[in-house]
Amino acid sequence: MSSQVFRKTESGKGEIARRQAGLSPATRTVLVMVNGNDSVNVLAARGLPQLQGHLETLLALGLIEPVALPSPPPTVALSPVAQPTTEAHPAAPTPAAAPAQEAPTSLNLDALRRKALTHLGNHFGPDTTLVAQALLAARSVAEFNAALDGIESKLAIYLGRKQAARELQPLRPAL
Repeated sequence: MSSQVFRKTESGKGEIARRQAGLSPATRTVLVMVNGNDSVNVLAARGLPQLQGHLETLLALGLIEPVALPSPPPTVALSPVAQPTTEAHPAAPTPAAAPAQEAPTSLNLDALRRKALTHLGNHFGPDTTLVAQALLAARSVAEFNAALDGIESKLAIYLGRKQAARELQPLRPAL
């Protein structure tokens, strides 16, 4: 396990924002330090006591997962064989194109979340992450907009319905 690399799951990323799992400070520190690049050896070199126990706790809670290391030699060996297969089956590139289209959506949502949290911080201050929990958990544009609807209703209490809608309009992505 010393050369193994871990990354945060979506739940792990959410835990950093929401702090709902009741992690000890040391376990939370390990969760923050897990980045998908550094091996357990590198994390241990930072002087974290009982690192193994913290990693096992995070794994059991589903907050981190092992990174599957790419294996370039089989990919290179299969490339010449894959070429005739691609010509024989024109549908083969389509599944590869689908994940490429999904990735920008998740990246766009991450950028939208950051923009929204910055904007909402002006209204909610230190409670922004509490108010924006549904926004942080959104996995699609529709969920993101639904979360903004909930936040808009909270803002409407202080700003009025029309002004709250105007405040949040720039944060809404198009469906």
